[in-house]
Amino acid sequence: MKTYKARTLLLSIALLAIAVSGANLAQAQSCNVDWTGNAGTDAWGTAGNWSTNKVPGPTSNVCILTAPSTGSVDATAVGSISVNSIQVGPGVGLAFGSGTVSVAESLTSQGYLTLFETTLSASVDIQSGTLVGGGTVKGSITNNGYVLPTNGETITVTDTYTQTSSGQLSVTFSTAYPPALVVNSKATLSGTFTVTVNLKHPPKAGSIYTAVTSGSLSGEFTSTTVEGGGTVTYPDDTVVVTYQ
Repeated sequence: MKTYKARTLLLSIALLAIAVSGANLAQAQSCNVDWTGNAGTDAWGTAGNWSTNKVPGPTSNVCILTAPSTGSVDATAVGSISVNSIQVGPGVGLAFGSGTVSVAESLTSQGYLTLFETTLSASVDIQSGTLVGGGTVKGSITNNGYVLPTNGETITVTDTYTQTSSGQLSVTFSTAYPPALVVNSKATLSGTFTVTVNLKHPPKAGSIYTAVTSGSLSGEFTSTTVEGGGTVTYPDDTVVVTYQ
């Protein structure tokens, strides 16, 4: 598992990146377990932080609509989580660690999610918030918000990745990095794609970085920006950045 320092850094990145929405969170499931934080900590595994005074289990439809003082519910110390559904409200964070998380129905978020080498079995709907870090999503991702694989990390999606016209994918250019987003099935692209570069030590002109791979690719990003200049192409179901 990442160190505390690394966790703090990623949570800070996610908080800065969040796109706050005033819309109501779409509720695929009614809540039967709500985050209260009454135990005074940010820990998922503390029973007193939940409305049922029990840690959520397989039949739980979890709603986290208010943030603890740290800004994020911390589930990084929990090795295994199994629930029916999770809803995360605007301005609220939820961080998973390197264990396994199973969500039978869906994980719907308008807040910010952080993965620390997590194996997450779920259909993930980023309605207006952020998904930051690295790990494997055993399911699909719909990105109507902001997806940011952290430097050198990869988010792997075993099913489909769909980015809407309001969605944004942001990656960091490095020829030493693996692809930031790996989609085993179909990737449908729209919206915004941004590429950041370490301008103090920029890549050589003509350097190539494969940012996205997929089983099949549909569409292209509507808007692309490469810091320092570059081009974005879509050969062989991939997204390739060439630095200029």
